[in-house]
Amino acid sequence: MAKKYRETEYISLRNDLLFHMVFTRNGSALKALLGALLNLRMQDILGIEILNPMQYSDRIDSKLTVLDIKVHLNRDRFVIVEMQVRRFGHWTNRTLAYACRQVADQVRKENGFNYGSLEPVILVSIMDHTLFPGHPRFFARYVPRDEEGYTYTEMLQFYVMDLTRMGAATAEDAERGLVEWARAFRADSWEKVRGIPNPGIKEAVKTMELIMANPTERDLIRARLDAELDHRTLIHEAVDRGEKRGKRIGEKTGRTKEKKHIAVNMKSEGLPDDMISRITGLSPKEISEL
Repeated sequence: MAKKYRETEYISLRNDLLFHMVFTRNGSALKALLGALLNLRMQDILGIEILNPMQYSDRIDSKLTVLDIKVHLNRDRFVIVEMQVRRFGHWTNRTLAYACRQVADQVRKENGFNYGSLEPVILVSIMDHTLFPGHPRFFARYVPRDEEGYTYTEMLQFYVMDLTRMGAATAEDAERGLVEWARAFRADSWEKVRGIPNPGIKEAVKTMELIMANPTERDLIRARLDAELDHRTLIHEAVDRGEKRGKRIGEKTGRTKEKKHIAVNMKSEGLPDDMISRITGLSPKEISEL
């Protein structure tokens, strides 16, 4: 029997490679997670087809490839679940493009396709930061609606779980098990994650233990973690360079221009607009006009 991996070297499910491995290998854990996210009873989940199983390699880990889980659920809807702790600029545009790609794939791949057979596409983002700082939510569902709130279509649905906002969870969120899943994703030790009584989480933990006991897979997960740390370091260095360059120019041009120069430098380094806004104090509109 494989020896359990030491608690001191625990890596959480926020590591998207570990997340992908666990939930594509343990059908019970994936079923429980989807049930909680989509508010479905276990008996209503009749079939889960994983559309993107992977052969893991060093190439995946070093390039920070997006590791979402794509499933065809009950043969009547497509669900994309991603563990996303990185910040991206234009997040809503990015997720819209992902979801629309899955819609377009239905049109291209099915023989005799007609619009009446189009199936909903649901994209779930589990995030370690707040998507809309002015409208923070622990768990939210978004669909296209008009200005009076009338739904245009539910063929595109976007779910967001904000792991930093568990304190804002509702009683319904807790009843569905969403808070327990958030606790599992945020857990920083074997003791904490094993202490969560949710049966689906216990299934996930069993698979985590097997994966982390495998030296080859453990090294891949560590490499993925190192790549993420390197990415964050580059972001911080870019922020620092942008601030220094902007301040040098700002000494001659004034405070407002200094902020704009800092923002321009940050945009050139690839930082997302919401991060630039928080650092400089400029409004999103001002940043978009630069």
